[in-house]
Amino acid sequence: MTRSIIVFFLILTSNLFAEIKKVDIVGNKRVNSATIESLVDKKIINIDSIYINNVTKKIYDTDFFADVKVSFNQDILTITVVENPIVNFFYINGVKDSDLDQVNKIITLKENNIFSSSKLKKDIEATREFLNASGFYQATIVPEVIKIDNNQINLIINIDKKEISKIKNIYFIGNKYFSSGQLLEVVSSSEDGWWKFFSSSALSEQRIEYDKQLLKDFYKNKGFFDVQIESAFASVDKNNNFSLTFSINSGKKYKFGDFDIKKVGISYEEKDINEIKIISSKLLENQIYSTEIINKLNKQVTNYLEEKKYNNFEINIQELKKEDTINIAFQISDGQKVLINKININGNSITEEKVIRDNMLLAEGDYLNSTKAKKSVDNIKAKQIFSKVEYKIENSEKKDFKDFNLFVKEQPTGNISAGIGYGTNGGIFEAGINERNFLGQGINLNFTGRLSTEKISGVFAYNDPNFRNTSKELAMSLYSEKDDYTNAGYENKRVGTNFSTKYEIYEDIFFRPNIGIQYDSLGVTGTVSNLLRSREGDTVSSSVGYVFSIDKRDSKFNPTSGTIFYFSQDIDTFISDIQAVKTNIGATVYKELINDKFIGSAKARLANSTAINNKDIKISDRLYSSPSDLRGFEPRGVGPVDTNDHVGGNNLATLSLKSTFPNPIPESLRSTTYLFLDIGNVWGVDYTDTISNSSKIRSTTGIALDLMSPIGPLSFTYSIPISKASTDKEQNFLFNIGSSF
Repeated sequence: MTRSIIVFFLILTSNLFAEIKKVDIVGNKRVNSATIESLVDKKIINIDSIYINNVTKKIYDTDFFADVKVSFNQDILTITVVENPIVNFFYINGVKDSDLDQVNKIITLKENNIFSSSKLKKDIEATREFLNASGFYQATIVPEVIKIDNNQINLIINIDKKEISKIKNIYFIGNKYFSSGQLLEVVSSSEDGWWKFFSSSALSEQRIEYDKQLLKDFYKNKGFFDVQIESAFASVDKNNNFSLTFSINSGKKYKFGDFDIKKVGISYEEKDINEIKIISSKLLENQIYSTEIINKLNKQVTNYLEEKKYNNFEINIQELKKEDTINIAFQISDGQKVLINKININGNSITEEKVIRDNMLLAEGDYLNSTKAKKSVDNIKAKQIFSKVEYKIENSEKKDFKDFNLFVKEQPTGNISAGIGYGTNGGIFEAGINERNFLGQGINLNFTGRLSTEKISGVFAYNDPNFRNTSKELAMSLYSEKDDYTNAGYENKRVGTNFSTKYEIYEDIFFRPNIGIQYDSLGVTGTVSNLLRSREGDTVSSSVGYVFSIDKRDSKFNPTSGTIFYFSQDIDTFISDIQAVKTNIGATVYKELINDKFIGSAKARLANSTAINNKDIKISDRLYSSPSDLRGFEPRGVGPVDTNDHVGGNNLATLSLKSTFPNPIPESLRSTTYLFLDIGNVWGVDYTDTISNSSKIRSTTGIALDLMSPIGPLSFTYSIPISKASTDKEQNFLFNIGSSF
């Protein structure tokens, strides 16, 4: 019995402790035997099933082979393979133009590549992701693999995009605090409607994820520290229309509470700590909690410490919830004593690496700083070029160095939009094409065309947000406009171009210098005065100008507090037929009144247009009030009158006071109601002394309603003039149906 056990044990272990003396490879024709043999570790002496499986997997993972069998017998390891075929011919059927270019970049299986089922599956999945991101959720992708001689195949990818999947309705449910109408302005997705032809109403998983982040940021900027966007799901009806639902739990509103500053490992001068306390106090004291304020605090302290030559530090801001307040624990510590050797960027097949690096706060040779790493990721996400941005810190080949590996996933960056509307002042059709990442360089290209009852216009715009790595924006536009207002008696055409740059000179303070050239053509279309008829003809003007702006609003979406201010001047000089100076100054103040249902705003504007050397300004430079400045009057229905035609003025002043208020209209209609008081005037005629230079102040009050009805978006405004001139043209009731984009 003992002897039988020993014999059995020797048989069982004969393979376990055998040595590989020879590797036989069978079936390979294209792949060199040495390449396959290099995947075999011959130093292993216990050849068991685990070892056999590992060798098989390593060979399979090369994607060179359709089948792999490994066996071991009498010191010989035999590897039998069936090679994958080569792609002889490759063709994509069913898509064209930009879609074809994108799919070509996605698919890895091309002519002369080794074919494998796993590669084909990955390519189809990646293509489907691209089509889904563009709204084609019902698309079918059917590959044809046609075998030919010499272990080769022809590969045809058949794509049927079908109809684009539109968002019919967007719902916001749960403890959402804000109205659905307000939240609809926050998200980038929009509902489809008859008044839209092309728009962002196409369903997109990437856009939904982006919308969830937009909603979270919006709530946290409004004080809702605990907000949860619990889910976002889409349901489809039989007509392939989707309903998108966001489930929200806002939690309660918080204010900033105490703040504490701790320093770890670095010796700071006491005056620097005191200055940081002053910065913190100014930003946090008596303020509603806001992530935007936290970001400003981080930025201002970072800038201050860098100015004071503290080079290697990290800032960690902890937000500690206590009852109705968020206490801030601000910790400054030594940065990691590790340098960055390489920054490796992966996944950007379209976008140039420069675009990504321009938005990073780290570079090779810098100390590794987790705060800057996270901020870099946020900056890249804000470009809206990528659906996913992640990073990983890994050991480098250099001692005491790390590699910063960034992983991005690109998403579609172009869209086509169009819409129609009709109202008291006539109809409008507007269409646009926009590309946010032209040639993969992060450049924004946009064309917008507008056709309305009294005006036709087209604008082509180019914007490079970081021109030649200067951290300055470069913008260029070409435009053409033609207007023929029924109460004007003349037709004016304008064609021109404008170049500008923009940069931040201090936090929230921006400066935009610009130059431009414009051709004007004025033609008389009705009965006008002889003086006005004398202005008929063509003029050319060139201008230099600037815009100085300060934006201190608490949010770009639905601001509830803060101010925005601007001052601009354009000076027509050089080759101008008529030299003039055009000046605009304006400001808007936002404030929560009784509660968050009553958001008040005060908007003021002053403008002047004056010719130099005792000349008269062009008709196109004259100033007119608009319905957004002075409700209750027709567009161009206020100011000086020449032979029954309103000819605008050299001066304009308006003040608009407005407040939202609650209403009993069902929440499903997403209504917003306003009360307003508008005050203003247009005056000054430089080309004659015979026209009355009315100094009468116009004023109106009224109510406005915006809602989303079953037939589309509706807007109503009812105004009652309080004071007016006898020549003014009233427009007590104004309505619009439909909207652009």
